[in-house]
Amino acid sequence: MVFEWIARRAGPLGLCLAVASLTLPPAMAQVQPAGFAEALRPRLQAGGQPVSWTLAERMDHYGVPGLAIAIIEDGEIVYLQGHGVLQVGSPDPVTPNTLFSAGSVSKIATSALALHLAADGRLDLDADVLSGLSTWSLPDSRDPFGSQVSLRAILSHTAGFNLHGFEDYQPGAALPSVTETLDGTGPAQNDALERRFEPGSRYAYSGGGFTLAQLYLSDRSGLGFEALAEAELFTPLGMDRSTFANPLPETVGNIARAHDRSGQPTALPRGYEAMPEMAASGLWTSAADLGRLVAQLIGGYRGEPGYLSPDMARAMMTRIAPGEHGLGPRLTGTGDSFIFHHGGANDSYQTWIEGHLVTGDGLVILTNGAQGRALINEVRNGVADTMGWNLNRPVILPERQPTASDLAGFVGTYSVDPSFPIDLRQQMVGWIFESALEFRLDDDSRLMAGRAGGDRFEPLIALTPTRFVMPGFSQTVGIAELEFHRNALGEVTGMSFHLENATSHYRRG
Repeated sequence: MVFEWIARRAGPLGLCLAVASLTLPPAMAQVQPAGFAEALRPRLQAGGQPVSWTLAERMDHYGVPGLAIAIIEDGEIVYLQGHGVLQVGSPDPVTPNTLFSAGSVSKIATSALALHLAADGRLDLDADVLSGLSTWSLPDSRDPFGSQVSLRAILSHTAGFNLHGFEDYQPGAALPSVTETLDGTGPAQNDALERRFEPGSRYAYSGGGFTLAQLYLSDRSGLGFEALAEAELFTPLGMDRSTFANPLPETVGNIARAHDRSGQPTALPRGYEAMPEMAASGLWTSAADLGRLVAQLIGGYRGEPGYLSPDMARAMMTRIAPGEHGLGPRLTGTGDSFIFHHGGANDSYQTWIEGHLVTGDGLVILTNGAQGRALINEVRNGVADTMGWNLNRPVILPERQPTASDLAGFVGTYSVDPSFPIDLRQQMVGWIFESALEFRLDDDSRLMAGRAGGDRFEPLIALTPTRFVMPGFSQTVGIAELEFHRNALGEVTGMSFHLENATSHYRRG
């Protein structure tokens, strides 16, 4: 069934659905959320006629057969609908209750569960997790620091653990237990969990840390993680189409099947992978259920009674230095544009949630294609425009670009400035953020950026004579901008790399 509008909820956890044929009162018809499907666009726009597409066009372009979406306004779900089909070539439609793999959005569900238990006094966010385990211990050889580590540090990715993420498991593959995952043994496809940094010294996104949190929650409660989440998260919130079961039983029905980057079915014969690292990436959920959770988190922050107390919700939405996360979600923006968000990216599913903590607006997008992330970005832009949100405004590129002689002054290698403390770089640590960057001109006299000595370079587009955007660098919210610094002698001495709420500085060498 297709739902165009959602009536105002009858109670904090209730959900009243209105079918497409419903005639809305004039007061509720001022904003038409469904209009986003005709207004997808890129973030970067050339001058002149703006570019836009329909949702159907872009789903076909990216090979994403199915998408489900929930739009929240002032704390209430006002639009809930499925688009496309469960599997390419199938007549079965995606609905608001279709199950998708949520990927790392699982971490937000896990964080909400942990904070709920902490608010009830059943957990201490600042107690030592390692000494609180009863079924496993971290070997001294993998813990050179030996200091305590708290759930607060794990949820904010400041605990110092490795294991950024995990590979999916194909149908028929043996699945590791949580302790096998932590030890990197048996059928586990990952390295062993170990502590790489002193807790609180730097940011390191860690699905491994969340797997440790999963075991801790189970040990403290005496319940398996799947059962604990069912009893303490899904049932209280009425999320009856959500589970951490992996592999997902086919008997649950209405499952969005997996598709590769070409839009073809994959993970056959079952049609979807398994993610046994439940807390980090194993959630299966629907747009209706995930919309409930996001609305509840927004409501708690705004002081409304619900799943999380206002105090705990504000703690969740307070950034923990030196990273970009609060207790689970990423946080960015100020004023009316202060939002929490998180993406999910398993092999064949891409997911997105965001909540605007001042206005009460929000968004949930679930897709069943490996290229769903690019589609999600364009959907977010269309929804923001349609709903009148002060987010994702188009960046209009100037028609006049620097000449080749102007760009030649930026050519060279730039290294991270060692005088800029690593604990002030937020998420800009590890990966390419600690590598030297090289800038060169290609055969078409375009300025290109890449890792020094590497073979992949991305073109830059000028916003000003010294500030450039890198369209090929995909980030969750912000646009990657590079700003060169030229002194009064005309010398280019360095460069700053800007990402939404974080900056890192480089010296020319």
